[in-house]
Amino acid sequence: MRLDRRWWLAIAVVIAVAIAFVLSQTVFSRPSEDCRPVLDLLEFNKAQSGLIASNDQDRAVPTVADDAAYQQWADGLAQRAQKVSAPDLAARAIHLADLANQFVAKLPRLRAASQSRAPGAPAPPVVHEMSTLNDRILHELDELSKACV
Repeated sequence: MRLDRRWWLAIAVVIAVAIAFVLSQTVFSRPSEDCRPVLDLLEFNKAQSGLIASNDQDRAVPTVADDAAYQQWADGLAQRAQKVSAPDLAARAIHLADLANQFVAKLPRLRAASQSRAPGAPAPPVVHEMSTLNDRILHELDELSKACV
């Protein structure tokens, strides 16, 4: 039994599509070498954020004891940011680490302001500053994630 040329062509197309699909799911879907340190940074951030959230779930203001977890988060981001070598990604990662350090540095001011605040008084300026820093941190994380995920 001989197959018509159209059948051979159809079989070849199906095989080519199958090979392309397998390659796209295996070889080409792996993160690039430039993105591996970024993915490590993003995974670390996710893990630390979960740890921090589980520790201060009932408190509006982190305690002095929580400072260590926040500092570990900021230090870990800084360590991982130094490992990012692609220039555009490295700039974002370093900026992210700097923002995290700024955020952690404001924690004592936040605690002091919240302890001296009268009930019903407006939020102290440090709350707005930290909120802005948090938004910028989330933006950098989002941009790094878009670049590498």
